[in-house]
Amino acid sequence: MNRLEHVNLVVKEIQPSLEFILTAFPEWKVRGEGRGEWAGEARNWLHVGDDDYYLTLNDGAQGAIRDLKGINPGLAHLGFVVEDVEAVIERLNAKGYNVDILGRDHPYRKTVYYIDPNGFQFEFMQYLSEEAKLKNQYGGESGELIKSERFNAENFIRQLYYQVDAKNIDFLAESLSSKVNFRIADNPMLTDKESVLSANENFFASIFSMKHQLESIWVDGNKVGCHGQVDYVRLDGSEHSAKFSTALTIENNKIKEYLVFADLSQL
Repeated sequence: MNRLEHVNLVVKEIQPSLEFILTAFPEWKVRGEGRGEWAGEARNWLHVGDDDYYLTLNDGAQGAIRDLKGINPGLAHLGFVVEDVEAVIERLNAKGYNVDILGRDHPYRKTVYYIDPNGFQFEFMQYLSEEAKLKNQYGGESGELIKSERFNAENFIRQLYYQVDAKNIDFLAESLSSKVNFRIADNPMLTDKESVLSANENFFASIFSMKHQLESIWVDGNKVGCHGQVDYVRLDGSEHSAKFSTALTIENNKIKEYLVFADLSQL
């Protein structure tokens, strides 16, 4: 019998996706892990699943993940059949993961979509009939897809720095309020969106790469903060690391104030 055995994913960091997967599937386990090399770069790998199926997670991803709202080629989502979709929702929501999309009503199946911390979309589907003709029925849906508007501050700030590390100015433009206050280090406060985007674009061009490691995240109402370390690679190939803290004010799911406290004097 031919069957799909595994899917191999490349992520920024393994642990956030691993925690999401093991929350959705608590019966799964880490089957194996190790360290290898790809494209001249060392990276860690891990297999998580059961004895027959698994997902491979590889760290060290560089660049932006495919925009799920766009039409670029690539992975749209991973689909899993589950026995009890409500139980999956309950486990994930209890750990702070929020529904991305509730599927349309169907007489013979229920579906829900989540986005994991590395930006991959997971679909969980429960079939309500064992009869192939019914459970595989095309059409029969009613109602609309329900896109969740619930805001998850921790996921937001993790995704923000994932995209900042990828130098994704389009993501930043989408995340900022039309009126925003922005300051990084001891630079002057910028008070309009175009200036903020221009400043970030210039900063992105001034370094080869960067990687933020978030050590702590806190939320107080519409205030979101984080602390961690950022590792830079300069244009000449030399490296520099610095501690940083960020304070965001969120309004209508957009960044109203964006303050970054870091010593950039060595860049």
